[in-house]
Amino acid sequence: MTLSRRTFVSTVLCSGAGVAYAAEKGGGGNAGSDSKPVFVVAEIEVKPGKRDEFVAIFTKNVPNVLAEDGCIFYEPVIDTVTDLAAQAPRRDNVMTVMEKWSSLDALRAHLQAPHMKTYGEAVKDLVAGVTIRVMESV
Repeated sequence: MTLSRRTFVSTVLCSGAGVAYAAEKGGGGNAGSDSKPVFVVAEIEVKPGKRDEFVAIFTKNVPNVLAEDGCIFYEPVIDTVTDLAAQAPRRDNVMTVMEKWSSLDALRAHLQAPHMKTYGEAVKDLVAGVTIRVMESV
């Protein structure tokens, strides 16, 4: 789904491992609008055997994020084992963050927040890679 004709790419070094974040600007029928809510699914791959250490650091920062203007929902989750046939195999080295922000501008501010820079420095040697998807309601 193309969110807009214009693309805004914001590169934030969330960790010294060179994690780049990119987001489409605007949205669907509201091209250029940064005021509608956005959803984020961030998958953070950690180095082998480092997930517990990473989760401990990450969860300490969650209250800071929840206190940010525009943060509606911010929840770190890990894969679980189920008997569902459609479920992909469990990933022991991945933590996913489910997020909802009041606007793309609120998400941009989050990525620049001082506590996110401090968090990034704390986890830089634990993170192997990050993939995010920024989405909107249909």
